[in-house]
Amino acid sequence: MMILSALLFLEAAPHLMTIQSPGYTTPVSGVWYAPEEAKSAMPLGALGTGFVELTSNGAFGNMTCENNWTKPVPCAPKSGIELRVKNKTVRLFPKEDPCASLRLWGHFPMADLSFTDMFKPVEVRLRAFTPLIPRDYELSAQPLVLFHLTVYNRRHENTDVSIALQWQVENKQEPVSVPFFNGIRLDLPEGSYAVAAEGDARWKVLYDSPEKDCIRTEALCSLASGETADIVLALAWHFPTWTSSDGETLKHRYATSAKDSQAVVEAVLPKAKDIESRIIAWQSAIYASRTPDLLKDAVINSLYILARNSWWMDDGRFFQSESFTGCPITETFVCRYYGSFPLAMFWPECERATMRTVAKTQAESGEIPFGFGTPMGSRSPMFHVQHPIVSSEFALTTWRNFSLWRDEEYLKEMYPSVQRALRYAMTLDKDQDGLTDEDPGSEKGFPANQYYDIWPWWGVSAYTGGIWLATLRAGEECAKQLNDMAFVEELRGWRERGAKSYEEKLWTGQYYRLYNDVTKNRKSDTSLTNALCGQWYAYAAGLGELLPRDHILSVIDTVLKRNVAATPYGAVNGVTPDGKPDETFPDHSAVNTIGETWNFCAMMAFAGRKDDAITLFNRSYENILLRQATPWNIPWSLDRETGAIKWGIHYYSNPCVWTLFQALDPEGYATLGKF
Repeated sequence: MMILSALLFLEAAPHLMTIQSPGYTTPVSGVWYAPEEAKSAMPLGALGTGFVELTSNGAFGNMTCENNWTKPVPCAPKSGIELRVKNKTVRLFPKEDPCASLRLWGHFPMADLSFTDMFKPVEVRLRAFTPLIPRDYELSAQPLVLFHLTVYNRRHENTDVSIALQWQVENKQEPVSVPFFNGIRLDLPEGSYAVAAEGDARWKVLYDSPEKDCIRTEALCSLASGETADIVLALAWHFPTWTSSDGETLKHRYATSAKDSQAVVEAVLPKAKDIESRIIAWQSAIYASRTPDLLKDAVINSLYILARNSWWMDDGRFFQSESFTGCPITETFVCRYYGSFPLAMFWPECERATMRTVAKTQAESGEIPFGFGTPMGSRSPMFHVQHPIVSSEFALTTWRNFSLWRDEEYLKEMYPSVQRALRYAMTLDKDQDGLTDEDPGSEKGFPANQYYDIWPWWGVSAYTGGIWLATLRAGEECAKQLNDMAFVEELRGWRERGAKSYEEKLWTGQYYRLYNDVTKNRKSDTSLTNALCGQWYAYAAGLGELLPRDHILSVIDTVLKRNVAATPYGAVNGVTPDGKPDETFPDHSAVNTIGETWNFCAMMAFAGRKDDAITLFNRSYENILLRQATPWNIPWSLDRETGAIKWGIHYYSNPCVWTLFQALDPEGYATLGKF
C-alpha cells in the first residue's frame, strides 16, 4: 500500500499533483487540501438521499439527512471519527482543533484522508465514500456513508489500533438506542440513524450509546509487525417522508427497500468493498482519458451537485433543484439543459423519469414548464418564464437523450410532446423571419425571460435564435427517425429561413451581435461569450454545424480577443466592441458565468480549436480548484476582477463541463456510457 510522504505537502498553496492511489491501476490527479484550506466541503450522499459534508479538517460539516434541503445544519459536535494508533490519537470532530498533518483529496463520491507522518512508521489510510454507482439504481439511492480504514504495521512490535465512529443528535425528543447484530440504531420520531462496522476476525467491534443522544461503534485491533488489516464502518440515516413547499407529501425511493437505517446498513455494508472497487472503475476510465488533469478533476467532482440538489421519490420521480441553497427552484429546465449530461450518461432511468414528468405537465398550448415551483415545489409547473428558450430546450434535450441511448421507444413516447413544444415555440416568431423572438416581461425589460434573466434583450438574439436553429435541426432528426417526413420538410423550411435571418440580422462581419430589434431600432453589438450556445448543443448532440464554419471560427477569435481578455478567470459574459465589459446590467452582463465559459470551451473544442479550449478551461478551473479552493461549491458567476464567488452557489448547470470531456476525448466519453 502506498501512502504519500510528507515531502509531497511541502508547498504552502494547494496544487494539482499526480497520485498513485490504492485500488487505481492508472495514475490519478488531484489536490491534497490541508486543514482549513478547502473553502468548500464535499457532500457525502447519493441520489436524492441528503448528505453529510466532509471538510478538509476531516471533520463533518453540515448535513441534510433529515430532509432539511434548503437549510443544511451543522453536524453535532460529538459526531465524527476518532483514530488511535498506539499512543497517538486523532479526533476528527466539529469544533475540535484540526490535525495539522492531515490532508484530504476529494474525488466525489469518494474522499481520501492521509495522515502523512502522524503515525509513522505505521501507515494509515482512511477513505470515505458513498454508493454512487452508474446504472445501479438500488445502491445509488442508499442513504449512508462508508469509511474504509487500512492500517499497515511497519513497527518491529505489535501495535494497537482503534477507530471509532460516533453520531450525535441535538435538540431531539426522546431518542431511543437499539443495538443490532453489527451496529446500533438511534430512533427518533421522524426517522433513525445507525452506525455499524464490519471487518475480519482480528477486529473486536463494540457498539454502545455513550450518552442518550449519541451512538458509537468502535473497532479495535492488535497488529503484528508487517501485518495489514482493514475495516469498514458505516453511518446510515432514514427519514422517509417530507412535504414539498406546495403541500405534497413525498417519500424517498430508499424507503421502498429499507424500513429504517438498520436495514440500510444490513443491505449495503457487506457490499462496501465491491462498491469501492466499482467507483474506482468508472473514475479510472476518466483518469485514463486523453484529457487535461484539471478537466478530469472537474468532471468527477462536478457530480457533487447530485448529492446537493436531488430528490428521488418512491413513485419514480427524480428532481434536481437549481440550487437548494442558492436559487431554490425545482427542475429549472434552462439549468437541466446544461447540467443533465452526466445524469443521462450514468443514470438514464432518472433522466427518463424527469423528462416524462416534464412532458406530463406540458400546457395545452404546448409550452413546457420552466420548473416545478419554489423553493421546494413538486407539483406547481411554472409557465411563461424564460419561455423563448424552455420549449426549444426540451426538444433539444429529448434528441440529446436519443442520440446517447438510441432508444426508439423513448423517442416515440416523447415525440408528441416534442411536436407540441415546437409548435408553441413557432408562435414566438413575431415577424415571421423563422426565428423565435425575445419576449421581456415589460418595456423596461424585466423579467428578461431568457437565461440571463436580469439582462434584457429585444428582437432576435444570437443566444435564443441559435438555440432555436439547433432545435429545428433536432426536430428534423426526431421526425426523420420516426418517418414523419412532412414534419421534416416543414422544419427544414423553418430552419433555412431562420438561418438566413440569423445571418442578416446578427452577423457583424466578425461575430454575431447580442440582439437586434429591427421593428424598434434597438440593437446591441456586445459580444456574448456563449452566443453560440445552440451550436454547442448541436455539436454535443451530434447535429453538426448550423452556421457557416468560417463564422464559427471568427466568433471564437472575437470571444478570445474580447471576453476572455477581460478577466484572468475565464470569460466575461458581455464585452462591447471597444473591449470593455458590458455594464448595462452588470450582475449578469459583466460577470464570469462559469457554465457559459465552459460551454464556450466545449464549442471551441468541437470546432477543432482544442488547444485554445484547454488553455481557457485550465485558467478557469485553476481559479476554482486552487485559488478559491471551492471545487464542491461552484456557483453561477464569479467576480471578473477577483475570481471570487459573485452570485449563486452549488449550481445545477455546471456539469455541462462533461461536454468538454466529450469534445476532447469522444472515445473516452463513449466508454463511460458502458458502465
